[in-house]
Amino acid sequence: MELGFTQEQEMFRESVRRFMAKECTREYIRACSDNDRFPSELYAKMAAQGWMGIPFPEAYGGAGLGPIELAIFLEEAGYGWYGAGSSYFTTVVLGGYNILLYGTEAQKREFIPKIVSGEVKTAFALSEPNVGSDAASVELFAAEEGDHFVLNGQKMFTTCAHVADHIVTVTRTIRQPERKHHGITIFLVDARSPGIEIRPLKQLGRTATHTNEVFYRDVRVPRERMMGTLHEGWTGLNQGLGVERMSVAMMYAGTAQAIVDYAVRYAKDRRQFGQPISKFQAVQHKLADMQMKADIARLLGYRVAWMLSAGLPCFKEMSMAKLYASEALFDIANNGVQVMGGYGVLEEYDMELFFRDSRIGMIGAGASEIQRTIIAKQMGL
Repeated sequence: MELGFTQEQEMFRESVRRFMAKECTREYIRACSDNDRFPSELYAKMAAQGWMGIPFPEAYGGAGLGPIELAIFLEEAGYGWYGAGSSYFTTVVLGGYNILLYGTEAQKREFIPKIVSGEVKTAFALSEPNVGSDAASVELFAAEEGDHFVLNGQKMFTTCAHVADHIVTVTRTIRQPERKHHGITIFLVDARSPGIEIRPLKQLGRTATHTNEVFYRDVRVPRERMMGTLHEGWTGLNQGLGVERMSVAMMYAGTAQAIVDYAVRYAKDRRQFGQPISKFQAVQHKLADMQMKADIARLLGYRVAWMLSAGLPCFKEMSMAKLYASEALFDIANNGVQVMGGYGVLEEYDMELFFRDSRIGMIGAGASEIQRTIIAKQMGL
């Protein structure tokens, strides 16, 4: 089994790594994170590099690359700064890739080139105040009125809605279906539509790409903005899960490695009892465990990318990758704080931000408990 990359992929990885090292300076990261500010300048520069087009066919202005290249990019973006990967992911994967999978041909031709150029940003609205892990129980209702649908309800925890031009919105179009997975319809909603109100949420970490409440009050959406088939939106949602979970797993793997490298540098510089703390076996073992978990997260993510490239089913594997990477990231950050002691919780050091940013990973994009349930079902349990 070939575990390496082509020469072109290695060159691509190196170019992304150099870019992130240059652009994701500590000062820039803190300026965005400490002020809940979306990294607009970084986003524009990534678009200028052509990277928004990685997963899209050339027919829509994309680069025509595949899941492996997307995984490489998101790993390196996560290594540079999780905010770089998250700002990219919400538009390119949660927005653009869903349009590619089950949007109409007219939607693909209108929106994907604008996403590739950086002209259009998107968000994805699924969770609601009473709907989280039970995603099929969406309550936001879209009433059919002639050539429009009228949306009423609320979405919760919608990442980057505050900077989005359009919001991929999951709605219910049958109030009491026989099967709750039936009667779900997805719309591409203009974020500036009358009746939409977006309220930022203050959260523990990932503040530069924070979540939002989104209120829909008699929001009129043209029928041509419906994505996929009326009442059959659940099928479309499942189509995008593999790329979504692979993407977050690779971002987590990249950030996990950044934390390990940061902790190792600190341990080599920090002296106690007359020698660097990296010489103490207790610290060495922590760092060894952290590195092992980062590597496992990376390998599980690339396995999914390879399976997607080969057209293989990977419903179990994508949940395993997301689950392991999110829990490994938090464990690595937690142990990184322990290695650094009191310095690990000071805002002057990066470990404090790593720790805050790591916690939500076990909740977003499918909570750990849901991933374990999926894995168990795929095992026939």
